Amino acid sequence: MRTAWALTSFIAAATLAAATFLATGARAQPQVTGVIPPHALDLAVMETPVGTTLDDILTGRAQPGFTPVLRPGFSFTAREERVLWVRIRVDLPAGEHAWQLGLVRVPLERLRLRVHPPGDVVARDSFFNRGDGQRPWPSHFELPLPAGLSGPTELYLELEGRVMGGLHVSLRDAAVADAEEDLARFWFRVVYALFLLVALLSLVRHAEDARAGALAVGAAAFCSWLACLGINGHLYSLPEIALLSGLGAVVPQALFLLGAGPVVLATLHYSGLAKSAPPLVGWMRGLGWLLVAGALFALTLPPNASIVLQWVAWFSYPVALVACMVMLVLDSRSYRWAPMLTWLLMGAGVLLRVLADHQVVEANWWTLYGWQLLLALAMVQYLGLPWARARLQRWAMRKRAGPPEPSAEEKIELAREKLMSSLQHGLAHADDDDVAWIAYRRLLDGLKSVLKQDSSAVVGEHADGEELLQVEPKSAEGRYRDLLRDRATLLRNLSKLKAAQQVGFDFDGPEGPLEKVQLAVIPLPIPKPGWGALLVERPADVNYSDAELALCAEFAAMAVVAGEEASGTVSAQRQAETDPATGIFRVDAINERLRQMLEIARLKQTPFSLLWIEIDQLPALREAGGEVAVVSALRPVASLLRDEVSHGDLVGRSAGDGLLVLAPGKRLLQAREYAERLRAAVSHMAVDPRIAPTLSISVGITQAAADERRIDEITERAARAARVASKNGGDQIFS
Repeated sequence: MRTAWALTSFIAAATLAAATFLATGARAQPQVTGVIPPHALDLAVMETPVGTTLDDILTGRAQPGFTPVLRPGFSFTAREERVLWVRIRVDLPAGEHAWQLGLVRVPLERLRLRVHPPGDVVARDSFFNRGDGQRPWPSHFELPLPAGLSGPTELYLELEGRVMGGLHVSLRDAAVADAEEDLARFWFRVVYALFLLVALLSLVRHAEDARAGALAVGAAAFCSWLACLGINGHLYSLPEIALLSGLGAVVPQALFLLGAGPVVLATLHYSGLAKSAPPLVGWMRGLGWLLVAGALFALTLPPNASIVLQWVAWFSYPVALVACMVMLVLDSRSYRWAPMLTWLLMGAGVLLRVLADHQVVEANWWTLYGWQLLLALAMVQYLGLPWARARLQRWAMRKRAGPPEPSAEEKIELAREKLMSSLQHGLAHADDDDVAWIAYRRLLDGLKSVLKQDSSAVVGEHADGEELLQVEPKSAEGRYRDLLRDRATLLRNLSKLKAAQQVGFDFDGPEGPLEKVQLAVIPLPIPKPGWGALLVERPADVNYSDAELALCAEFAAMAVVAGEEASGTVSAQRQAETDPATGIFRVDAINERLRQMLEIARLKQTPFSLLWIEIDQLPALREAGGEVAVVSALRPVASLLRDEVSHGDLVGRSAGDGLLVLAPGKRLLQAREYAERLRAAVSHMAVDPRIAPTLSISVGITQAAADERRIDEITERAARAARVASKNGGDQIFS
């Protein structure tokens, strides 16, 4: 899925950005005021038995003496019953500085700082006990120097414990140290918050889908959180946990080891190994639980086993990392790439920690602890990517899936509503002649969705003798015409019955008798002597139930009633708009139609022409016979024009004794030809001799401008043109 791949790419980019932070952290930082440069520290180291005093060292009784260290730190191994002494010589600048000796935290049991002379202990700290006033989540041991020290100074540091690590020494002003510690605390909080967030959200994911393996990811995140707390020494900030300090470095090393096993088990679920490589599932599950069991067993070991346990823990993580990479490589899904990249970067982060402990790269938060942030990002990906993918799949399935199949009753109810809606919409603006056709068309369409059928038709004859035939589908029309030709009498008789019937028929086609079919015949209330019926065709072996026949009758009644109501509405509206003397539109009605057509032509930028027609003989008829004679001449001309105008054109009375013809879609040249045809038809019209020997018309034509809006302007132009034609002798056209 493209969206899942985009999400994977985004998380991979975020992981790469974290790695960039890690890499840039390995570069040398510029010197800051209040910090002694690392090269200004002169270090030397020696190891003595417990109980050796500083005087023994200074007098030479303790052998072999100090070994110089050329770098501001070194890797070390603190052993039981031994003390590691570090001599630090530095030239402290004069000024108001509260100097602090900083050491990166490792699981040391005791740290003491002495200043010579006089050689007394001036500060002490421990990995396992939180000092009074110490702020949470520190990254360094902070040993303050006595106030007022300046010039050449000799410091002696005592280290006791049972652990391997890297000693990173720095001398900073208290303000600088506090600022650096605040930044370190922020990133520690980010790492721990990510672990806990994944652990909590895994419960939500498990409640949503118990088969997703979210609990394995949540357990891995929780155990990784404990591992980081333990190895960073932050677990001992809690007073209850501080009671375990007597176990020495065993507890943090065991917790560190505890993080490896659940990560392997979480990767087992994430990678879908059961599908990609089933034979490896047992091995990987066994490895994960073996690491978990080893970590739990380690908690029971004595304190003197801490160094061995540290070797086991550091060996276990590369094994777990390789196992995770193997499982991810075997996964064929696209979203494996983000965690694969994260694991590779985490391996690079662990290598940076080793290089920093050996003074190859500078020691800072990113080189020492950046791998923990990458581990947290891996847990976020393990939970977030499958969860997002599952949601995207469900969304896509809902998008592809259509609405649920309605029941038969729901289909019928929907068909009723649809039929009524389509009838009302179709009949709202229908002409009187089209009402019945639209009603029966909607009836046939409405029955298709609720009644299984091969075809359907409305057949019959109107009271005026006009044939009634509508067929669905259109290809079956020939068969129904043949049926009407051969069985019209039978169908007429069936239509006179009050109830719906089902009858077996043989359709006779051009190639002979067709297969027998079953027809439902539903009478339609068409006024006598007309008749009509709704016919629905099915195979001969499929009968109609009483409910189906009732449904056909119900739908037919709805169509007929709607048609009658629409016909009555159309007739009433037509009567209100019709001039009773001539049978064409009244002045106000034709002006309203003119306004509508003019607006449509302007919006669609289509041509529109207006014809103003004057009867040449009207002035003489009015003078001789008055209004009655005028109406006698207007009526036959209006009737002829109504029959002769093109479909869609309208005829109405204008102000005065003129007639208007609205001709949408016709340009001026077309309108002239059109007007010529109307003029010729009037000139050849038979006229009652009592009215006049002959009648002729003068036609004025105008075409609407592209932005024409005012009907008074266009009618005035057409009337003016008609008057010009009349003055020029009549029976002609002017534009």
